[in-house]
Amino acid sequence: MLISLASQFIGAWFAFALPSYATYKALAHSAPADTLQALSTYWAVIGAFIAFEHTLGLFLSWLPFYWELRTIFLLYISLPQTQGSVYVYKTLLEPWFAKNEADLDAVLTSAQTNTIDFCRTRITALFDLVGSALNKTPVAGQSTPTGDAQKPAISVDNLKGLWANYGPSVLAAFAPKDTSDAHVSTAREETQAN
Repeated sequence: MLISLASQFIGAWFAFALPSYATYKALAHSAPADTLQALSTYWAVIGAFIAFEHTLGLFLSWLPFYWELRTIFLLYISLPQTQGSVYVYKTLLEPWFAKNEADLDAVLTSAQTNTIDFCRTRITALFDLVGSALNKTPVAGQSTPTGDAQKPAISVDNLKGLWANYGPSVLAAFAPKDTSDAHVSTAREETQAN
């Protein structure tokens, strides 16, 4: 228990806090490209490690000396003297990503499309449910009770019209943003010109 707490503290300090501050300084003071490359490499490695650890962490934590090995690994990849993140990136991550890039892109695109479609259908179903509750009419696909139907105060068609007009804008807010470095290079050029 004490070793896991010490490992988590050391990992939080050396693997996240110090590199995060170094990244801030590099971005705030227009660091050279090789510094930004080294920081990007580090964050790619630490991201892969965190994904791996969170996926298998429950099983890994039962291994003998797991916390000690984890601490040593985090120190190895985070300390600039060892250049561990560069080694791990060049020998493990870069070849694996290059080999599986097309498959990963297809999976990510499919997951994003399926998630947006799922949200869109669920939000539409929610609007139908709320509209039917407000109008005191059954949801589409349900049987209609007998008796006189009152005129709805807010029609389902109005709600659907609102969704048709504003729904794509709401969902577009969750679409991936342009991650090109065009705005970064433009900002650098402006600061260098001054």
